[in-house]
Amino acid sequence: MFSTRLLTQFVAVAEELHFGRAALRVHMAQSPLSQAIRKLEDSLGVELFARTKRSVALTQAGEVFLQEARSLLRAEHAAIALTRHAEAFGSARLAIGFVGNVAYGIVPQLLWAFRRSHPEVHLDISEMLTREQIRNLVAGQLDVGIVRLPIQNDIGLSRRIVEKDRFVAALPAGHPKARQKSIVLTELRNEPFVAYSHERVPVLHSAGIALCLQEGFYPNVVCQAWQASTILSFVAAGVGVALVPSHLTVFRHAGLVYLPVSTASAPVSLDIAVIWRTGDRSQALQAFLATVPEFRRVRLLGRHD
Repeated sequence: MFSTRLLTQFVAVAEELHFGRAALRVHMAQSPLSQAIRKLEDSLGVELFARTKRSVALTQAGEVFLQEARSLLRAEHAAIALTRHAEAFGSARLAIGFVGNVAYGIVPQLLWAFRRSHPEVHLDISEMLTREQIRNLVAGQLDVGIVRLPIQNDIGLSRRIVEKDRFVAALPAGHPKARQKSIVLTELRNEPFVAYSHERVPVLHSAGIALCLQEGFYPNVVCQAWQASTILSFVAAGVGVALVPSHLTVFRHAGLVYLPVSTASAPVSLDIAVIWRTGDRSQALQAFLATVPEFRRVRLLGRHD
C-alpha cells in the first residue's frame, strides 16, 4: 500500500521532528518531502503531524503509524536479507552425526543455534557410533561428526574441541556415602560398577576403567549399558555405582545422587569434538563451523538429591 521510500521519509520526519533535517537524512529537498508527507496524510485521511511555524510534533495517529511503519520496514529488510542468504546457500544440506552420550550438553544448543541462524540449510541429524561417523565422513555421506575424543583412523579429518568435561560418581540415594559432598575414587574400589558398553561407547568405557586403574584398582563391572538413561536407572535401582560425565547431572532422579570425584592422579578429560573432512570448503559447513566455539569447560556440579 505504501512504498518503502514513502515509509522511510515519514519515519525520518517522525524521528527528527524537523523537515529540514529529515530532508538531509533522506537526501532530498525539503519542499518535495513536505509535499510527500501531505499526500500520505491525505491518503490516510488523518493528520500525522501537528505543525506550527516553530515546531513539528507527532499526533496520536502519527505515533500509531510510526510503530506500524517501523514494523513494515523491519519486515521488508528481514525478507531481503533472508532472500539473499538463501540465494547464497541455495538448497544446501548438512548431514550431521553425533554419538548419543553427547546429546545432553552443548550439542543440542549448537544445533538449535545453527538452525535458527540458517533456516535455509536443511539438517539431516543422526545418532551413530563414532566408527560409523568416521566411515561416513570419509565416504562423503556425512559432513560433520560430533564425537568424544580420542578417535582412531582420523587421517584426513579436522577437529575442534567444543566441550571439556570430567567424570562424576553416580550413587544410589541410599548408599552409605551418598550424603558426602564429594568422594575419593578409591572409596569405591569394592563397589559393583555399572559401566558404559565397551562395544558401543568405547571411549567412555575405556576412560572409566583407566581412571580406576590409575587409582590402583580394577572396577567390578556387573552391568554394561550404552544409554545414559539406562545407566542412571540401574544406579538408582541399587545395581551399582557409575562414573558418568558431569553434564549428565541435569538428570534429576529421586533414587540417585551425583558426587564430584577426587583422584590422586590427574583427572581424565572427556573432550567432545566436532570433526569434518579437511579441505571441505562448502558454504554450509563453513557457516556451521562459524557457530561452533573453540570450547567451553563444563561447570562441575555438586550433588543433586
